[in-house]
Amino acid sequence: MPVPVQLVRRVFLALVLALTATAFAALRGPQPDISIPLDTLNFQPPTQEFMLAGSSMLTLNFVDPQHLLLTFEVHTLLKRIPGDPPDDQDRNVRAILLELPAGRVLARTEWRLHDRGQYLWNLGHGHFLLRIRDTLTTLAPLTNLAAGDAFHQTPFVRVLDRQIGAILLTPESDVLTIETKARTTTPADPLAAPDPDPVQVNFYRIAIPDTPTAEVHALYAGAGRTNKFGNFILTGAGYLEVLDQGHQHWAFNFDTFSGQTWELAAFDSTCKPIPVFVSSSEFVAFACHNTPTPQILGGFDMRGNQMWQQGVFGDYLAPHFVFSAASGRFAFGRILTTTPLADQTEELVPAQVSSETVVVYQAESGKQILKLDCSPVEVTGENYAISSDGLSFGIIRNNALEIYKLPALNRKEQSDLKLDQAAAPKPTDLPVHLTAAPQTAAASTPEQPAQPTPAKPAQPSQTPSTAASSQQPTAASSQPQPPSTPTTTSSSEDNTQGDQAPEHRQRPTLYTLPTDPQNEGSAK
Repeated sequence: MPVPVQLVRRVFLALVLALTATAFAALRGPQPDISIPLDTLNFQPPTQEFMLAGSSMLTLNFVDPQHLLLTFEVHTLLKRIPGDPPDDQDRNVRAILLELPAGRVLARTEWRLHDRGQYLWNLGHGHFLLRIRDTLTTLAPLTNLAAGDAFHQTPFVRVLDRQIGAILLTPESDVLTIETKARTTTPADPLAAPDPDPVQVNFYRIAIPDTPTAEVHALYAGAGRTNKFGNFILTGAGYLEVLDQGHQHWAFNFDTFSGQTWELAAFDSTCKPIPVFVSSSEFVAFACHNTPTPQILGGFDMRGNQMWQQGVFGDYLAPHFVFSAASGRFAFGRILTTTPLADQTEELVPAQVSSETVVVYQAESGKQILKLDCSPVEVTGENYAISSDGLSFGIIRNNALEIYKLPALNRKEQSDLKLDQAAAPKPTDLPVHLTAAPQTAAASTPEQPAQPTPAKPAQPSQTPSTAASSQQPTAASSQPQPPSTPTTTSSSEDNTQGDQAPEHRQRPTLYTLPTDPQNEGSAK
């Protein structure tokens, strides 16, 4: 029986329309599951000059999968504070607690800040760390909402006689590192030699309750001195070393705080690899392959395996990570530039910036789950977040706060994640020491954990940042910063309990770099 010509035409047209719609959707890219216009929140666009200079102007965090904490600078009247230091950079930041999916505002407040550095860190389980000059407090906005004071601040750590230069958290937020410097650079004796190790490093073990109703506590865990601010590649169990084995061949060792050494995978690179923990059981490392800047990203576990390797194409700076350790997922963002900026010494200008790109990865496989661009561009990378369960991703773009639902882990991903987590060294309550022979730290006053009793919240609070003064962005060749090692460290005792070292390291995997810059590699 012959098929009617009209039916053939209709089927053909339907197929063409379906293919056209599919192609158009692919060109548009991923579409958000929730989009909240920023103007409905009285959002004030941040100053581009400060955003590109590394100022913390805009932050987005998940309180839990159904609630967000959004903060942004607002241009309001600043009352004069008697005795305010002349070099302060005072500003007001508004904090808003939002409920999804409608974007309903549950609470809001304003904080007065005194500099342009980072001021907010997500501790997990609904808790946040807030910096006000050199004082740290914690808050749990969703829990405290019922009491009518969502942004109540509980004293946490106060730095005495020094200035905070950097604050670092492990992916599980179980170790806090506070780096400080003297408040004045003028030595008491003008003829005295400068301090070779001006940066004091204090470590704290953080007890974070599973529910926001209990308070977060800090346990002092050691101190040291170093010559500059930098990253420490830590977990709650130990720290990572990068060993030069010659002939562009490198190896990773994990040294536990109980005195054990785990030999992990090797890695070939023409520059020193720069590792970053994305959970206590997995880390990634930047490397070079006959390039002046790191353009390779490898994934590693604590069982001694290199799991995958991908190319990181283009000229970029300011790499930044956010983590969902429980799901084995992380988001990696970077600022793509129009030209190489390895020798960049001046502040960025808009003409040098192409975009801010963020990719969500599955750590065990290197699979790219989602890729988006942020707008406006923020060098500090605080304009996107991943939920603790790894099933939602939030981002500021297109004048909206967008939420993207991420797929649940499949059976293999769940199995791989459990294997990696089971094999990782377990966190301890031992002192944090990064040298073979710990010594007492130099005699400057350490940070003091605050009393556990809650105090009255500060006035519509003031808050500083990761670095008390805003930092200029540096090029991709130097970011993330290489790990620093304190020259001295204090600890109460040197226990040797515990961990069993794995077998000797395996040879590095071969390079299989992708050739299409539009597809930044595939898992190996």
